[in-house]
Amino acid sequence: MYHQETFNMLKAHAIELLMLEINAYDLSDIKGISQQLKSPFTNTKRKKYQKELTHLLASMDNHHIYHYTNQFDVNFLMFKYRKINQIIILGPFLQRRPREQQCQEMLQRVQIKLSRLYTLKQYLLQVPVCPYSQALKMTRLAMRYLKNKYRYEEVLTVDFNFHEMPESYAEHKEQYDYTLAQIQQRYNLENRMLTAIENGNVEEALALHTQIMVSVAGIQRARDTLLNQKYKVYLINSLSRKAIERAHVNLLTVDQLSKKFATQIDEANSVEDLEQIAKNLIYEYTATVIKAKSLHYSPKISKVVQYIEMNLDRPITLKELAENVELAPAYLSRLFNKETGQSVSQYMMSLRLKKGKNLLETTSMSIEDIASYVGFQQQSYFAKCFRDYFGQTPLQYRKQYHVKV
Repeated sequence: MYHQETFNMLKAHAIELLMLEINAYDLSDIKGISQQLKSPFTNTKRKKYQKELTHLLASMDNHHIYHYTNQFDVNFLMFKYRKINQIIILGPFLQRRPREQQCQEMLQRVQIKLSRLYTLKQYLLQVPVCPYSQALKMTRLAMRYLKNKYRYEEVLTVDFNFHEMPESYAEHKEQYDYTLAQIQQRYNLENRMLTAIENGNVEEALALHTQIMVSVAGIQRARDTLLNQKYKVYLINSLSRKAIERAHVNLLTVDQLSKKFATQIDEANSVEDLEQIAKNLIYEYTATVIKAKSLHYSPKISKVVQYIEMNLDRPITLKELAENVELAPAYLSRLFNKETGQSVSQYMMSLRLKKGKNLLETTSMSIEDIASYVGFQQQSYFAKCFRDYFGQTPLQYRKQYHVKV
């Protein structure tokens, strides 16, 4: 069985280099594989769909890479890892972005009314563009590192049509739900990134930024590619400004940062320059939050606070913190209490609950996912601590908050 670290490394490289996703599914996970391959016009509940997908998975051999292109020219590359009963899927990706006329022709070809053009365009705008040769190279790299396989057979084409169906199957609700889910996922990523910036977590903010760039890779606000990229970076600048305002950074500092990056965006002459500006922007805004927080504490305690914030999603021991700043645990405990007015455990609990509260306000993440995200191993314990701290359960708070807004 391959190491999870190896798979995580491949995922990170695929996103960073090609803006593509690589995912692994158990062969029995028909629902998960369906979600990966479907379009807004796919009726995954049809018996024919289930039968064809099950047949495909059973018939795939362990040696080939399989290339599936749906009827909207969206591509997937996949291979079976029989030894651990999994399928690895890279995609979706387009080799080129279709024009509006081509979108209309696609709909006519699969007998879907042209009134569904907006739904199709929104779907295709979410799909990143990548040359087939590069996607195939990444897939072969994944096969090599996961399966230790250096010899490659020819790529086989998957010959079946999940999406070919009369209009009666392309139900309005399925399309609406699909589009809404895509938008909600993007908003969740944006708000999680802003929470990371507000908390001074540089690595998390940059990682979420990369995921956001994948999700909006195809969205066009203007025909000019450079201008379109500028719109995206302007938006990140505005959102990041709001995030550090919530962290109580001095407003003069906030204004100076915002103007500095607005000028850089204005003067940028290439998409590559803008991508680097976006990363620098996130890094500097987040570092400003860390600096503002560190002014309240000595260097040792400031370093402990930053370490806690960057590792909030997992258990952290006093011994681990003490080793990080080369202090005895008992001495660190006394010093931390003196400077912050709280014990280490109280500080971590407070930070976890406040971050959970922020995510309840700004995302549609499930309470179970939020609990895990902020370092609670059990949802029930998160709910109890949240109620003790804020006087309401997470569910009650979310309902009340959304009524207010």
